[in-house]
Amino acid sequence: MHDLSEELRALSTDGASGAARTNALRLELREIFSVHAELLVALYVAVAALVGGVGWLIKDNIDRIGPVALLSGIFAASAICYAIALRARSAGRERSLGEDYLLLLGALLFSTAVGYLEVKFRVFGAGWSRHLLLLALWHLASAYLFRSRLVLAVALTAFAGWLGVEASLGTVFESHYRLLGLGPRALLCALLFWLGGWLHGHETDAGRGFRDVYRQFAANFGFWGALALGASASTRWMGAVILLGLAVLVGRAGLAEKRQSFLLYAVGYSTIGLIWLEALLVGGYLVTSWLGLLTVIGAVVLLMKLRARLQESTA
Repeated sequence: MHDLSEELRALSTDGASGAARTNALRLELREIFSVHAELLVALYVAVAALVGGVGWLIKDNIDRIGPVALLSGIFAASAICYAIALRARSAGRERSLGEDYLLLLGALLFSTAVGYLEVKFRVFGAGWSRHLLLLALWHLASAYLFRSRLVLAVALTAFAGWLGVEASLGTVFESHYRLLGLGPRALLCALLFWLGGWLHGHETDAGRGFRDVYRQFAANFGFWGALALGASASTRWMGAVILLGLAVLVGRAGLAEKRQSFLLYAVGYSTIGLIWLEALLVGGYLVTSWLGLLTVIGAVVLLMKLRARLQESTA
């Protein structure tokens, strides 16, 4: 491990450069370190725990509290979270990390309340899945209003949920359309999400803009759709071809943009598909197990080589 502390001590200490040298030296000596990743995990766990607690509250106290009072409380808590985000927006300042996750909590509480409202009172009747579409539109508008990538992820998840459980796309377009399977629906989601990312092609910050959220969702849903097609005997080879094509496209994007997540998707999902095909075509537990083991080892080696290639290109 290289130690640059002596070189940093030898630098000039005049004016602002002295303060910069002191900070750089403290970083080199590990006196200053970032807890950003740990804070993200802690905030995410806190939000998940709070939402889970709300669900537990609904389950155990619905008869005692009553649906109206319970819904009013959840909507009020959600409104408070949104109000804090609105206050930061009206002040013209960036939200803090805690405020960003508080906005996420508000969006999830709102979804919980709307979902319970539909389950309890059957607002949409037979078209119950429409509440997911309305939630997707609400969260999409909120995401763009507050410029929140977390809320955008909630909106895309709600939209995918609606498209997945809608009884037939014919209920949206024409009544004679037949039921569309999960594989094509996932691929349709991937296409729409990719179009969303394409509309944000002007964004230059790949790690913070909406474009990255859309493309991450597009990649995952594309691979899920291909794997779902591969699970059916009638569309198995179609799914394999789509999976291979997506792996090439996503892998090339990962190398070009230096995105390790895209490389992980390309290698990981294609490995799952290959093992599935081996199990279907080869037969025999022992042979299939050995082929699967060799496939996983090959995937790990390939990922290590791709990661080394990325590090060389960024050096």
